[in-house]
Amino acid sequence: MLMSHFLNDVQMVQQAATSAIKDGIRSFFEALCLVSFAIYQNQTLGILMIIIGPIMAITIRNLGRARKSASISIQTQLGMISSLLQEVFVGIREIKAFNAEKTEEKRFRNRLQHCFDAIMISANIECALPAMIEAIAILGCSVIFYVAAHQVLDGVITAGQLTSFIAAVLLAYVPLKKIVNVYSDVQYGLAAAERIFALTDSVFPATQNRTFELPPFRDHIRFDHVSFAYEDQQSEVIHDASLTINKGDFVGIIGPSGAGKSTLCDLLLGFSIPLSGHIYMDGTPITKASFVSLRNNIGYVGQRTFLFNDTVANNVSYSNKTATREDVISACKAAHADEFIRQLPQGYDTTVGENGGQLSGGQKQRLTIARALLKNPEIFIFDEATSSLDDESESMIRQTIETLRGQKTVIIVSHRPSILQNVDRMLLVNNKQITEVNALEALRAFNSPFIS
Repeated sequence: MLMSHFLNDVQMVQQAATSAIKDGIRSFFEALCLVSFAIYQNQTLGILMIIIGPIMAITIRNLGRARKSASISIQTQLGMISSLLQEVFVGIREIKAFNAEKTEEKRFRNRLQHCFDAIMISANIECALPAMIEAIAILGCSVIFYVAAHQVLDGVITAGQLTSFIAAVLLAYVPLKKIVNVYSDVQYGLAAAERIFALTDSVFPATQNRTFELPPFRDHIRFDHVSFAYEDQQSEVIHDASLTINKGDFVGIIGPSGAGKSTLCDLLLGFSIPLSGHIYMDGTPITKASFVSLRNNIGYVGQRTFLFNDTVANNVSYSNKTATREDVISACKAAHADEFIRQLPQGYDTTVGENGGQLSGGQKQRLTIARALLKNPEIFIFDEATSSLDDESESMIRQTIETLRGQKTVIIVSHRPSILQNVDRMLLVNNKQITEVNALEALRAFNSPFIS
């Protein structure tokens, strides 16, 4: 839907603005001059002509509103088509794996049909408007010419004056028709503009009052009676949870799938806002801190890797624009990515493709870890960061993470006991609660049905 706003809606506003400037202004002054001349030639006939104006204006307004409504429907359907295409392109592997091509083809055909129906409604309105205006104009002109004919017969006006009046009216018809078309286009553009402005004027509560600039993390993170629920869920994911993570802690987080482990990371990063309670960093509520200063303190490696369609070096240095090539190489060596990078066709200057499509899952994972290491923040969050790695690669990453012990605050979310075997503290997320458990006992129970 957002892509539709930035592509289709902006284009419609551009077309409407161009039409209004190119044809609307010029046609308005042309029509004004010609109508004024017609009134000057014969005031009685001019007044009759003016009376037709409000009838036309009401017709134009009503049909313009109808086209604006149709335009909103078209833009909505185009947004849905864009969203569907994005889903299909991103999930092409799953679609093919489940032989769902026909299903997606049917969905796409249905969306196109809805869009086509909306376009046809708009086209019918667009065709009806000039036709109705011409019908009103013909009816009005018949009355005017009837009165004009009697005036000529009665000697009120001469044939030359009547000819001048008719010529002015006929010449005014073309610019008036253009004005009607411009009005229709403007209504089409206004519908798109309303959607754009509604998006740009949106102010989310999470972005308000974030004026405090957090200094580098130096002491502790505290969750104080924090509760959280997603908008589409009636029950809470986390309820009245409290915990403290001190600087330098090496913390592991375990729990059943869907219990809220990643939600804790999202809350700390400011991606989600607590339903109640507060999260403090060095005594400052993070909801008062600017997003930039908050996230400057945190290096995040998630379970869903993402790389830009750019070079390896640029992807790694994305977290630190001032980093040198030597810094990038050092971070990649620490993430055990340097070896495979040097085997690529152009080494660090190799383009990785859309979302790293030219690399394997493990290679992409190691590049995202290198990106976080290059940022060199005070807090590291590894949320299932080794999920795509084999045992050998995971062992190397575990060694890298171990080098952070005592220097950085590390939070590791994982289902794999091997990556958690050396943590200092273990937090269990289950039944909406967060409790600290014995790390050794938790790892022994890791293969139980309770923790999966």
